[in-house]
Amino acid sequence: MRQKVSVVLALSLIIFLALFVQAEEENKGKKAEWSGDISVGFSVAKGNTNTTNLSVSFSAKGKMSKRIEWSNTGFFLLGRVAGQTQAESLGLGSRVNWKYSERFFSYFELQGIRDRFKNLEYRILPSIGVGYIIIDREKISLSANAGIAEVFTKYLDSGLTQTYTGLTVGNRFAWKISETAELSQQLTVNSDMSDWDHYFARFEVNLAATISEGWAIKLTFIDNFDNNPVGIGIKKNDLAFLAGLSKKF
Repeated sequence: MRQKVSVVLALSLIIFLALFVQAEEENKGKKAEWSGDISVGFSVAKGNTNTTNLSVSFSAKGKMSKRIEWSNTGFFLLGRVAGQTQAESLGLGSRVNWKYSERFFSYFELQGIRDRFKNLEYRILPSIGVGYIIIDREKISLSANAGIAEVFTKYLDSGLTQTYTGLTVGNRFAWKISETAELSQQLTVNSDMSDWDHYFARFEVNLAATISEGWAIKLTFIDNFDNNPVGIGIKKNDLAFLAGLSKKF
């Protein structure tokens, strides 16, 4: 089963690369329409407790053709208290959506994360699936998707690796509250198809408020949950609240 899924994922990647070539032909002579932001948050507290927090995140979405959209995200979190690192994680994601109609689409996605306080040297998830746009209005959009992923994990404490085929479900929501404020939310849940009790989820909410042309204050809430963490003293749930200055492009 796993070998078949790996072959399907590999073939899917080849197909999506071919679609990129086709998109380039369709869009020949035209530049891709890109939009996104880069956000940086930094705080230092000195006194009874010395605390340093740093967060960097980015997002970039490009319309490669009328039907193909490519989105990329990344984040880095670092927290130190009294000279000791208490949080350190890095995540990257890239996703291609291929739209077949006004509502229905398929996607290929690649995600990666490193978090030494979750005992993850790396967790890489190539996935493929389909989605449906439930709401598509000028100020509000909501979509849901489901697919399969091959999950590759290496643990820091033991160096052991784990690979399994997972079922992935999720949603994406965006709301332009006003001319100066917008809210976005996304949820991803992945469960081992051979052990449904083995699953993890990521929930993220972003609120951005424009303060001047091209600049905004961005607030981010992230909840990472792993129902079966590996390692001594590793907790199931991790919460992060980030505040930063965002530059839009």
